[in-house]
Amino acid sequence: METQIDYETRVALYLASQIQQENLEINRKRTADALDPVTAFVYFKLRELYWTVTRRMGLAHLHDGSRSRRRPILEPRPPLPEELASDEEFTFASSRRVFIDVTPTHRFGGKTGVQRVVREIAKRSVRDRFALPVIIENGELLSYYDHPSLPHSITFSEGDKFVLLDASWGMLAEYAPFVRALSDAGGQLITVIHDLIPLIHPLGVAPQMTEEFREWFERFALKSDRVICVSKSGAMDFIAYVTRSNLPTNPYLHIGWWRLGADFDDEDDAPISAAAKAVNANERPYFLSVGTIEPRKGYPIALDAFERLWLRGVDVGYVIVGRAGWQSEALEHRIKRHWEYGRRLLWLDKASDADLRHCYAHARALVYPSMIEGFGLPLVEAGYCGLPIIASDLPVFHEIGGDHVRYFNLLDSVDLADKIEKLHQLPAENERWPAYSWDDSAQNLESLILNDAYQTQAELRLPRLKWIQAFP
Repeated sequence: METQIDYETRVALYLASQIQQENLEINRKRTADALDPVTAFVYFKLRELYWTVTRRMGLAHLHDGSRSRRRPILEPRPPLPEELASDEEFTFASSRRVFIDVTPTHRFGGKTGVQRVVREIAKRSVRDRFALPVIIENGELLSYYDHPSLPHSITFSEGDKFVLLDASWGMLAEYAPFVRALSDAGGQLITVIHDLIPLIHPLGVAPQMTEEFREWFERFALKSDRVICVSKSGAMDFIAYVTRSNLPTNPYLHIGWWRLGADFDDEDDAPISAAAKAVNANERPYFLSVGTIEPRKGYPIALDAFERLWLRGVDVGYVIVGRAGWQSEALEHRIKRHWEYGRRLLWLDKASDADLRHCYAHARALVYPSMIEGFGLPLVEAGYCGLPIIASDLPVFHEIGGDHVRYFNLLDSVDLADKIEKLHQLPAENERWPAYSWDDSAQNLESLILNDAYQTQAELRLPRLKWIQAFP
């Protein structure tokens, strides 16, 4: 059985090779552009200046793949959902106040990964009167939803729980005063960790993001009263990293985990795009991959597998749904210059939720070659829709998918091609997983937080290291 060290070494080597491919692509573009030495020197100096200025302005996402910095969306706070706003007796008052932070999602937008989790949980937390979604704005903590019965500016009191659900790394200066105020008032800080990729696999993200995440992790996560992960595997990663790095933690830290939902909003009746409809323009069965185009997602492994199949004469399509992300130029070039691009190889880089649902409904199976995940939403979404699934042999996927998933050897395109061909030869059948919705997920999180149903450091064998100072 592959050890954790073997796994981390193999992934690191693969990611390093992908970065090398990116460097080769940059050199290819330089040659193609045929810049003279002087022009090239000026260009790269101007680009360095651009990177420096954008980082200082909080716009580093424009070039470094950071998940925490996007173009701000200057929108007012949304009104309370109609079914709640029409309730004349609606109130949000409880002796056990729970506040869930949604600041980055409200401010910067986004509909994948963390942002999907934030939106689904926020909507249900206020509907169930379990927690109030909040945002930081102009130095105040405000209710995310706008309604006369909801508090505007919020001041922490003893016993309050503040849940850092959103991607708050990279925004420490804004959060620090509220975390200190919570500690001074005798409240409880609960930090949600979606994954530890920037720390465990730094080659999988931009260097700037690793720096921001490490500071956030040490200043907030390790000093939290409670830590919640999105899978048990994620919790074990947290424990292993803290133990291996000999990091000091809150001596009373408790750790928990909960499962994410799989369904889409039934009220979203947005039209399906022409590009998504074109996927079903012929009767050729197609296999689907979902996720941002970036090195850790393993798309080159899947593309290698399909190339093997096409050369064998296996007539199947491969459809990728996901935007271009960090370190993706080499793969973009490969996809768009591929001999099957536009025929048996399709890429929907601007797909909506309606498009994604359409693809889930018509695909032959999901191919999920990712090598690093904290959870893996496409896995449960596909399972909810009844798609067969072929995924990398990762512990977190076994935890989530169990026997419902066909696993292929990590980074092995030959094994993946064989698994795809074998599934293609079988009669198409619905393989729907037991339903687990976002309603179920929100209720699970509510029970965990309100009932304090975590495990202690002793139960998890986490070192009880001295916590010298809380939030100075």
